[in-house]
Amino acid sequence: MVKLKKPRQAMLLGCAFLVSPFQAVLAEPLPPEVRRIVTVPFGEDGSRVLADGTSDNSRVLNGSRITRLWETGELPVSLHVMEDAGALAGNAYREGFVGTSLYVADIPPGSDLSDVPMHAQDSLDYIAILEGEIDLILPDETLTMKAGDVLVQAGNVHSWINRTDRYCRMLVVVLTGVRPPDP
Repeated sequence: MVKLKKPRQAMLLGCAFLVSPFQAVLAEPLPPEVRRIVTVPFGEDGSRVLADGTSDNSRVLNGSRITRLWETGELPVSLHVMEDAGALAGNAYREGFVGTSLYVADIPPGSDLSDVPMHAQDSLDYIAILEGEIDLILPDETLTMKAGDVLVQAGNVHSWINRTDRYCRMLVVVLTGVRPPDP
């Protein structure tokens, strides 16, 4: 048993905790970092590896580890890739950002609406569950998503709850969007 003054400070220790108001029980450690490989054209008909390894661009946000892998600032994207666009990728939902973003979210066991409140972004998101399971919370229903499931989400209100004792790993592709004008 590990006693904490602030329940979510457990994430700072690199492990997830199932938290009651007065105590925390050690669950499983964070999943291993994602290996990211970036290849680019080289010469007339060749290719080369621009990056191969884990991303140094990870943050813990509301108890979840977000690993930013890549972003572009326009569509269509330029294939003239000369530098690692994942190294400095920012929050896909930041004010004024236009483009695409690729990231992995590791949602800890026991996360709930206090960790990820109901929200909506101006984006079209493609989300694939890579490991574990998680509940997609919509205003009028809840859907359980498991490894292998894919969600296409068009700027709707939602949240996530991980009711299991294991991390859920999600791969997320974000395309910034524009809402239709009010009728």
